[in-house]
Amino acid sequence: MSLHFHKQRGAVTLIGALFIIITLTLMLAVLQRMAGSDILDTANQTGSVAALFLAESGMESAAALYSTGTCDATLTAGSPFTFGSGTFAIDNAFTTDFTGAPLPASDCRIRVTGSVAALGAQRVIEAIFNKSSGNLLANANANFDEPAGVCWPFICTPTGWTFALSFPGSLFNPPWDDNGGPGGGNRAAQVRKANNGGSTTTTGGSFSLPAFTVTAPTTLTLDFDYRVQSGAGSSQEARYSFTLSDGTTTYPAILPSFPSGDTAGVFESGSVTFDITGTGPVTITDINFVLTAKAGQPKTAWLDNLVLQGNGGGSGVTLRQWREVVSN
Repeated sequence: MSLHFHKQRGAVTLIGALFIIITLTLMLAVLQRMAGSDILDTANQTGSVAALFLAESGMESAAALYSTGTCDATLTAGSPFTFGSGTFAIDNAFTTDFTGAPLPASDCRIRVTGSVAALGAQRVIEAIFNKSSGNLLANANANFDEPAGVCWPFICTPTGWTFALSFPGSLFNPPWDDNGGPGGGNRAAQVRKANNGGSTTTTGGSFSLPAFTVTAPTTLTLDFDYRVQSGAGSSQEARYSFTLSDGTTTYPAILPSFPSGDTAGVFESGSVTFDITGTGPVTITDINFVLTAKAGQPKTAWLDNLVLQGNGGGSGVTLRQWREVVSN
């Protein structure tokens, strides 16, 4: 009996060895699969990023085409284009915004696809560009010409503008002058100080812009026409101040005071700059201005023909909105 047991005692060692071998084999298989999965995930991520860069390069090309062309199928000619490790295609041009609402004639929504076929990656983006002689305020009734009609007291605000009414003393001050702009018949913003003395009349206007995006840091320039008419002997100035806003941060620009406070009854040209600080994209959503009639003799100040431009002046196009299109 003891001899039979002695002959079989090596089976336990053999079973243990087989268990270790099987366990190691399974572990190696799992590790190999995990390593393969990591490599695949890295490749997918690399391909996705490359496809996005390709799409953004394609959007730059589309913007350049739109700057000298029109918002139609002509922008898609020649697509797809080979670039770097893949291709980009200008898929379509739309005259509606992201919600399907019609865009102004100066705007265009463009869709671009970036692809890296070797890695099976694809990204689709859309952007809305504005092309209107470089004036970023083109949709803000920048020369205050709308709507037509008599300006008295509560029906004279141009479309889209909000203006704070002011009441110097007991005299109501209409904020818009139907015949005050240069060129005859144009509407102009105005503030009037009808009384003598040390009081100050301040009136502000604001416009919620169709949002446009700039890359900070950058400088924007606002050109405008202004006129100041002062009473005899007045040595106090009228002032104009402006701000842009992205909804959170305000970017101010203040024109230096006019020493005489009078432009001899004619419109002159003024200019201020806005330093858009920070880094990366900044979406501008509002413009505000304030007209101040300083102390002294009665005076009236007018403001008209606002033109906001980037560093590139009146050339090219401006990015208003951007989004990535993700399929379900």
